[in-house]
Order: sequence, then structure tokens, then C-alpha cells
Amino acid sequence: MFVIRYCLLLLFFTSMPVMAQFDLDGTGSVVLTNGRTESFDFGFSYFRQDGFYRFIVGRQSINVPSVPKKYSLVLILQNEEFVWVPDFINQPITGFDFNLEQHKIQLFKDDKSQARGKYILQVNNERFQFSRGPGQINFYFTEQGIKEIRVEGMYKPRR
Repeated sequence: MFVIRYCLLLLFFTSMPVMAQFDLDGTGSVVLTNGRTESFDFGFSYFRQDGFYRFIVGRQSINVPSVPKKYSLVLILQNEEFVWVPDFINQPITGFDFNLEQHKIQLFKDDKSQARGKYILQVNNERFQFSRGPGQINFYFTEQGIKEIRVEGMYKPRR
């Protein structure tokens, strides 16, 4: 009888779902208003450490009870001239290139565009333009990593 209980307990503990973890490397570069380019690292990690779950975004880290549902990256257009992305750098920029695993995100000026500030945000193959307020790139997570990326506060131009 003892052997059966032991085997059942062993089976129970070995078949319990394991909390998934992820480590998504992100790298990029920003173009400053003076034309200079600076590189940055900005990824997402979620893992168990010392009995807690840790969520890391760029250089920031926090203990969490479970994987966060989403993280919002804010883009602020100032005076129709330049953009602030505080998570990347604490200076105004005129563009960026950001690669996060299989995702490519870019912000650039298109002088032919009718967009506010002539800025275009491209997430993979989709293009967006600033609307009235700040734009957001929302990363939605599962325990395995990014489930989807949605842009809010911006609109898709007609082709």
C-alpha cells in the first residue's frame, strides 16, 4: 500500500504543470535630434527566482505573482518635430529601429506623408500614424512569451 501511495504522489508531483519562463532579447538603435545614433538593449524576461516570479523590461525589474497581461511602450510626439520614447532613451529622437525576436518595429519620417510630424510607425508589415494623443505599442504576454502586439492611439493610413 505504501508503494502505491508513493508512486501516486511521485506521479502527481512530476505531472504538475511547470510554470513557463521566457527571455526575449531586444536590440535597437535610436536616431537623436542631432543626427547621432545610439544603440540600446530592450527585451522582456519572465522567470522564477528565489521563490518569486520576476518580470524584467529593459533595465527595469519587478516581482510579480504571475506573468503580466501586457506592457505598453509609449511614443509621444512633441511639437510635430520629434518623438519621446522614455523606455529607450531619455532624449527626443527622430526615429528608431527595434528588433525583438521575430518582430521588427521602426519609427521613421516620411516627407511625402500627410501624417502628424510626418512620422510613420511600422510594426512588422503594418504602418501606423500618430492620431491626437500619444501612441502605444502594447505587448500582450502568455507564459511562453509575446502573444500579440497591438498599436493603440495611432491609426492605419489608407493606401
